[in-house]
Formats: sequence, C-alpha cells, structure tokens
Amino acid sequence: MKLFILILLTLTLYAKESLYLHIPNSLPSTNTTTSFGKELIKLIDNASNEISFAIYGLRGQDNILDALIEAQKRGVLVQGVVDSDTHNKNYYSDTKQLYKYFKIVSDHKSAIMHNKFFVIDRSIVWTGSSNVSDTGTGGYNANNALIISDVNIANVYLEEFHQMFYEKKFNTHKDLLTYENIQTEDSVVSIYFSPKSNTYENGIQELIKNAKQYIYIPIFYLTHKGLAQDLIKAKQRGVEIKIILDATAAGNKYSVHRLLREKGIDVKVENFGGKMHIKSIIVDDKYIVSGSMNLTKSGNSKNDENTIIIKNSDLAQQYKKYFLKLWSSIPIIYLHNHPSPEGLESGKSCVDGIDNDFNNYTDSKDRSCI
Repeated sequence: MKLFILILLTLTLYAKESLYLHIPNSLPSTNTTTSFGKELIKLIDNASNEISFAIYGLRGQDNILDALIEAQKRGVLVQGVVDSDTHNKNYYSDTKQLYKYFKIVSDHKSAIMHNKFFVIDRSIVWTGSSNVSDTGTGGYNANNALIISDVNIANVYLEEFHQMFYEKKFNTHKDLLTYENIQTEDSVVSIYFSPKSNTYENGIQELIKNAKQYIYIPIFYLTHKGLAQDLIKAKQRGVEIKIILDATAAGNKYSVHRLLREKGIDVKVENFGGKMHIKSIIVDDKYIVSGSMNLTKSGNSKNDENTIIIKNSDLAQQYKKYFLKLWSSIPIIYLHNHPSPEGLESGKSCVDGIDNDFNNYTDSKDRSCI
C-alpha cells in the first residue's frame, strides 16, 4: 500500500518521507488551493473508469466540479452520495450542481451523511476531514486528508458506498461494516463506518486505554463523555495529553473540554479565524486516527461517517511534528480562555463572509467584531 497524508494549516505532510511548510489562506477561497485539494483534482483527471464519492456537499469549488464533469465527458462513470435533510435541502449552496451533472443519491434524513471520500478506479481512496468547499479544500479551515493506493482498502470504501448508493441504506439501517487489522506493506489499517461500527468503543477506545507516552488531539467538536473519562484516566497514569479545540465548538454547552481542563489536561482553543476542522488523534509515535467523525455521540451513533486507524510510526511522528507546530502557534492565554470564533482576536473572522459562530450575524453585523 502506498500511503500519503496531506494536512493543511501551518505545516503540510505531503508524502511519507517529506515535510513541507504551508501558509494557509487567511480567507476562504473558491480556488482549490490546498495540497490535498490539488491532489484530488489530479486523481480525478487521471481516472480512467470510475469515480464514486460520498461527500457532505459542495460549495465554491468549481475546479473540482469541472474536473468531475471533464472526467464524465471522457467516459468515466461518475456517481455520488450527498447529505440532505428531511426537506431534501443541503447545507452547501452548490450541491445542486452535482444533481445537474451526475447520478446522485441522498439520505433525506435528520441524521447527516457526513462522509468525505472519493474512490478512484476501484483502487485509490481520498478521505479525511475536509469538505469540498471554499473553507475546506479551498483552504480556510484546518483539515487533513489521506490518499491510499490499495485495491483492498478501496473495496472496503466501495462496500460502504454501495450500501448508500445502490441499496439506499443510511444511518442505522445500514449493515455492519468493520475491517480491522488489515496488514499492508508498511502499515496496519482498521476502518470503521458509523453508526453501525460503534467506532469509539470498538476502535479508538483501545488506543486511549493503552497509550503510554502521549495522546494529541486536533479536533472540531469534543462532546463524547466516554472519551473524556478515558482521557482523564490516561492523564492519571502519566500520559501526556494535549488537545486543540475549535473556537466554535468550545462554546457548545456539551463540550467536555471544561471538565478535562479541571482534571489538569491541556486544552488550547484555536484563534485562527477558520475552523479547527480536523477530527484526528495521534498516539505514542505509533497510531493516527483520521476521517470524518467528530468525537461526539452523534458522530459515533447517528451519522454516516468513516474513520480510519493506521499503525505506522513514520506517519505518526510526522503528524506529531505538525501538531506541536500548530500547538506552539496558539497563544498560551487560550489554555484557559476562549477566543470568540467570530471576533477581532480570531484571524480575519470579521471579514471572511462566514458566520463562524452560527448566530446568524456575519462580520461587521456580529457584536464580537465591533
């Protein structure tokens, strides 16, 4: 298996042996500026037979949309799954363009179809935390992505895709798909699909309980109570724990970071402007956890999500360097305080055109920006 990890914010890991510095966009971009977004376009451009994707939606990424259209014109089968609510609406404004050009299936559920993956020619998988949007692949949010060239791994993701696309099975109506300890050339890979896999208890929890040196978590939402208790126990047995949490998520009344801070665990709240959108864990220079699932009850038990756990020391150590660089970039005051996700202390959040705190007020109309 050839495995690459692509991470955007202050530092980009692009290929297993190479480390690249990357300066992120200070604002959302309709151009696909991220390394992993550009790699996705390359994969689409090189596809010869089939592209199957499951994404939350589409906004402001015509580069990727145009690549898919061109692929279809040259005879590639392009088909996808997207989220929709009970009124058949999608969060992202350009999702309707996908219906215009391709065969698209959606869930029509209150629980969300939150996957972000592409399978190219039944042999390559692109997956991670990034949405196909001006803030995701466009580069404003912190995200990560994995590119895996392996037929067996691709078939795993296609099984999940087929349940949704062909069988119209979503959420708890899906069949259980869990693939653990897949041995590849240089890694051991386990793949879980929420909600049937019970991803936290069956996959992540063992890593937390067996951690001996450190647990680093860059994360969007953090409300999972079971994880909080396991992290506290890890801290008590001497494991170093550091968490970077999104500023919007820090305002959620169910966020467990307050409890974790009370128990002596270091949690920094980001002040980037864009979101800390990564859903990931690094453990002991051995394991990385990545995918679409937030560490929440809904992510684990309601939504359609994919999570991949990789045992690979080289990747874990590269990811650790990225995390620590990111950690150092956040002022120490935010170990205790919460910057407003839309305010003068958070990058260019007051001029980015995004309602970062979801209060229906944007930029100068938001009190925090005055």
